[in-house]
Amino acid sequence: MEYSSADPAYALARTQDEYERLGRQAAFLHGTTERLFRAAGLGPGMRVLDVGSGAGDVALLAASLVGPAGSVVGVDVDPAVLSVARGRARALGLDHVRFVEGDAATADLDGPFDAAVGRLVLMYRADPAEALRHIAARVRPGGVLAFQELDLDPSIPSRSLPEQSLWNDTGRLVVETFRRAGMQVRMGRGLFAAFRAAGLPAPAMLDEALTGGGPDFGGYAWLAGVTRSLAPAMAKLGVADPGGLDLETLADRIRADAIDHGTVVWTPSFVGAHAVKP
Repeated sequence: MEYSSADPAYALARTQDEYERLGRQAAFLHGTTERLFRAAGLGPGMRVLDVGSGAGDVALLAASLVGPAGSVVGVDVDPAVLSVARGRARALGLDHVRFVEGDAATADLDGPFDAAVGRLVLMYRADPAEALRHIAARVRPGGVLAFQELDLDPSIPSRSLPEQSLWNDTGRLVVETFRRAGMQVRMGRGLFAAFRAAGLPAPAMLDEALTGGGPDFGGYAWLAGVTRSLAPAMAKLGVADPGGLDLETLADRIRADAIDHGTVVWTPSFVGAHAVKP
């Protein structure tokens, strides 16, 4: 995927703390992404390209589906995060996974591939359809493309019941930060149009929100982690003063607020789309 100066700036941090947060996020989202990939037809023996691989979580998930008879290539522009991804693959003994620094349009990736996948990558593209065209060029005819993106609809006033909650207050700051940073905040449901504009068939789509309450819901830590990573952007864009958010205790306070009020909360939609390349 070729990066352009017209693309929005990446709003999240690029630090060791962020790489660890991405690992926790991957665990939280694992089931939703696995269901998308299975619906798309990922299976034993396939060669898979993981776009925007980051710390390697999606590549490792794909590797578990294709097995040792298949292979996975993860590509990302951040060499530091790829070092983390390579170390994780080595620790797991996954010889059929490798990571390449570069963009998916120009890097030496030894294609074509049976499938190309990505999670939370197209929302950072100025032209997601053009990005998909570049990615699809790496996939053989009859191969699969499967992508999962957030749909951060700013018009939705509440994602909790009761509506007054620290979860909602925090979530609104996150959505507004992404919006002001120029992200594709409606990328989830925008996947349909992006696939069609890229010359691909109308995709099959899946829409999931992770919902929970009580003391053990993993969403509290997920939302607090995203907020902490976005804190510098929140300050720069005038969304909020991070000093007033008490980031170190935010997850515990969101949890306590939900427990105290018997609140059920849910994430924005994680929307998946998959299609077969003609």
